[in-house]
Amino acid sequence: MATDWADVVTRYRDGAELPSMPGARTLKVTGADEGYVYVSHRLWKDRITRAHLEKAMTLLDEGKMTRNYGDVIDHYRTYIADERPTTAATILKDLGYLD
Repeated sequence: MATDWADVVTRYRDGAELPSMPGARTLKVTGADEGYVYVSHRLWKDRITRAHLEKAMTLLDEGKMTRNYGDVIDHYRTYIADERPTTAATILKDLGYLD
């Protein structure tokens, strides 16, 4: 079962610094609300859609998507959305869905 979204909003309400893939900069989560997780990098700001993250959580729970952090990016792009898949994978890892 996907993580209760209220827990995600609470977790990221005040922002967070998430370790990213090896060699990449730390991802800064700036907040979350009912529809999105907001993120920023030194060169950009964006948001990750709740529906996409929840779909990934469901596929991961059902074993239909790899839990390997390095491989999930292509799966996310193919099965979920081409919406910052590396960033989404970093959030999913922080939420405990990826190895």
